Amino acid sequence: MAFRKIATLLAAACVLPSLSAQAEQVAVEGVYAANTDGARGISAIAIEPIRGREGIVLENALANQLGSAQIYGEPFFRLVPAAFGDEAADFDRAILRGYAGSNVHHAPDGMIERTTCLRQEIVGEKKHKKCVESLTETFECRRLHVNFNPEVALAAEEGILYRRQDSFVNSERYCTDSSYVPLPDTMLDAMVSRFARLVRLDLAPEQRFNRFRILESRKGLKGADRKAFKQAIKLTKSDPVGACMLFEEVLSRNPLQPSALYNAALCREADAQLDIAADAYNQLVLVSDSARFSSGHARVTSRFRARQQLAMMGQNRAVLASVASRGVPAQ
Repeated sequence: MAFRKIATLLAAACVLPSLSAQAEQVAVEGVYAANTDGARGISAIAIEPIRGREGIVLENALANQLGSAQIYGEPFFRLVPAAFGDEAADFDRAILRGYAGSNVHHAPDGMIERTTCLRQEIVGEKKHKKCVESLTETFECRRLHVNFNPEVALAAEEGILYRRQDSFVNSERYCTDSSYVPLPDTMLDAMVSRFARLVRLDLAPEQRFNRFRILESRKGLKGADRKAFKQAIKLTKSDPVGACMLFEEVLSRNPLQPSALYNAALCREADAQLDIAADAYNQLVLVSDSARFSSGHARVTSRFRARQQLAMMGQNRAVLASVASRGVPAQ
């Protein structure tokens, strides 16, 4: 195996000592698919003024999320004015329109008691302080309820490509024993940001870097293979390429050993060798319902789908799809 991607990530780890200190893990970087194919073939998006009380806030949040979506440093979308002109004529384009309503109200929420010590006396041989006079007060409480109801649709000449509608609810209690009163705008901002992020993940692939812990069980391994596997575990801290080569060697002689198979799958995933990584994860999920096996399988499946999404985005995105297949960052 060439393990090109692992070597690239190892070089990056040398620059970041805090990351290189992570033990018994394999670093994986990849491009993962958008949650939907709603924006497949779309290179430019115009965001129309969003209707509703929170329209401007949501419009800005969507522009920030979609405008900052990048793959290997290349913008995934080009944001263009809502009124298309000649400038956008060469782009496959769509219009994002929507509504952002909200409702804010305060309601009674019971009472709360607070006891304050007014006077203390020292008692006992150990001279402990004891409260001998106190005051209990009752304070009224209220609850701030905030509802956010956004919806967006992405439309092109052929019709509606994508829709998303959500309803977010949050509340916070506050009482008259404190001057603190929660701010509706603060609560709404968090909901708006969350919705805009969900739209971005629905429409654009995402490049992510993760570290996944290897399996260390040597059950079923004997003799030299047991020692080689143990050595591979140690090498993950300083020489991930060497570790991956050893995991592959052990696996070649023990094709059904789960730890060797899973660790080799991680190595293949890190090196963007998705076909053989998928083969390994397929074998693992057939014999176990372990979450880490199914998660690995889902990641590889998502990266396959991301390649297809990138390849549909025209010449520039086709180059990114090729880069994602090789697992080598664009220069």
